Formats: sequence, C-alpha cells, structure tokens
Amino acid sequence: MYRRQFLIGVTSFGFSVSPAILLAAKNSGTVFNIVWRDINVGYSSVNLIRNGSNLIVKVDVKIDVSLLGIKFFSYSLKCQEIWENKELLSIKSEVLVGKKREYANVKRTIEGFEINGSAFSGTIKGNPATTSYFTPDFLKRNIWISTQNGKPLNVKCAKIGDEELNTPKGTITATKWAVSGDLNINLFYDNNGEWVGSKFRAGGSDTTFILHNKIGRNHKTWTQS
Repeated sequence: MYRRQFLIGVTSFGFSVSPAILLAAKNSGTVFNIVWRDINVGYSSVNLIRNGSNLIVKVDVKIDVSLLGIKFFSYSLKCQEIWENKELLSIKSEVLVGKKREYANVKRTIEGFEINGSAFSGTIKGNPATTSYFTPDFLKRNIWISTQNGKPLNVKCAKIGDEELNTPKGTITATKWAVSGDLNINLFYDNNGEWVGSKFRAGGSDTTFILHNKIGRNHKTWTQS
C-alpha cells in the first residue's frame, strides 16, 4: 500500500533538519513543520500563484536524517503543478530519496492525462487530484496522482468531525477528514476551507504537518482560479 516515503525507513535514527524558509508568493502560501515523535524533522512549503487563467502551485519539501553527524537519510521534493478552472493541466516534480531519483511528469491531452513517472507510465482519464497540496475540492475526487512517482492512487474520503489543533500561534478548531485506500492520511481544514494540518503513520509513529506560517489564503486563491 502506498505511503509517503520521505519518513519511511528512519525509525532508528536521530534527526537533523535544515531550517524552513517560507518564500513570498504573489498570492498565498503556507509552510508546515513536519513533526515525528515530538521532534521537528522537516518542513513543507506551498505557494499558490495566479497567472492569467492558470493557477501555479509550487511545493518544496525537505528533510535530513542524521545520527552523530552522519547523514543516514535525506528527502527532497520540488513540484510544480499548473491548474485551470480547478482541473489539472500538468505536473513536473523531482524527488531525491537519498541518492535515488524519483519523478512525476504529467500533462493533460485530448486522450486524458499522460503520465511519465518513476512508478507509473500511461494515460488515465477523469478529474484527478494530487498529493502535495490538499485543497478541500480534492476530497470529492477518487483518483489522486502521486507527485512523488506518478502513480495513480484510488482513495476514499470521509468526514470525521471537529478536532482541536495546536499550532505555534495557538489552538484552532479544524474539521478532520480521513483519506483511505492507496493513501492513508488524515487532513484538517479550518472554517475557511484552508488546509491547516495532516497526520499519517510513518516509521511506526504518527507524523504530523503542523501549521507554522501563512501568507494570504490558499483556498481563496484556488477558488478564484
């Protein structure tokens, strides 16, 4: 079963993580701290930029794992998605897991979505979502394309209820959604439809995306695309 792989295999190691930087975006952006076993192990930043009728989503994830100054594991993802009227036009992502390269290149064609990825090559139809940025519109879609390796993932989404989330800026009330199937993750949204957190299992423990900083409102930027 598919899982986000940047934390898998690191159970027995200590962590040393580069500082997170939120790059200013034209329109909106969010940065999350990645926390595993109460240790800050990395960050994920998302920037949404309007460009005419298109919406550009840029995602940057970084994590390093070290023990006594020796690097045992590293992960980086750089991904750019282009959307038009809430439909995917393209994905271009580059991933390094240690020295192993993974990738996903996707473009919309008349026949469907042409995927060239490290785990899947082929064409799919429909209106897919992706796995690096989680607008609440994705909860209505049952195919998500992995931005790590291009694999189409079959998922189901169910609303669980409200939950209190602790953030560096205080406690917020969020609605919890459970995603299951080829991807197992809990997603949290505030009253404005903003994605404000995630939780999933990796290395035998919960891994949490904790909201660190925001510029603007990503969901508002999305709905205006």
